[in-house]
Amino acid sequence: MDISDIYKFCPVCGKKALKIVGKNKIACTDCGHEIYINPTIGGAALVFDDEGRLLVVKRSKEPAKGSWDLPGGFVEVRETVEEGIIREVREELNIEVEPQEYLFSIPNHYVYKNLERYPLDFFFKCKIKDMSQLKVDESENSAYTFLSPSEIKYQDFGLSSIQQTIKRYFKQ
Repeated sequence: MDISDIYKFCPVCGKKALKIVGKNKIACTDCGHEIYINPTIGGAALVFDDEGRLLVVKRSKEPAKGSWDLPGGFVEVRETVEEGIIREVREELNIEVEPQEYLFSIPNHYVYKNLERYPLDFFFKCKIKDMSQLKVDESENSAYTFLSPSEIKYQDFGLSSIQQTIKRYFKQ
């Protein structure tokens, strides 16, 4: 189901007068209110230990439940992508990281609870500031591990933007 299927009534005037206009806009034919279908913003961290191994987490939720992922998630309102990554890594793994280098962004697409989502994911190489309390938050992920570059296979990652990141970063 596309997000335009969700909107039936105008949130301003309440009339059932919404019409799809172009590929990313819904407009009310009665009051003129416009709703833009824009991507949400996500951030993910490529975190390496002192041995050069990548920190990965195993997803415990759909989409792509059971596949490997990079720590990260959605950016909240009034938060930079870097702040979002720091918060998400802390929530998922109880460690402190510092974004060191912006790498690139990749558009993503997946279905969550029968609704198509279109995040724009930003990727940063991050440095571990404090790993002394490392533990997985099982409400977010079921496991974590560190993989050496030779152990990393993009097919093991479930989300398309993460697969593309692994391919691009590790030249797979």
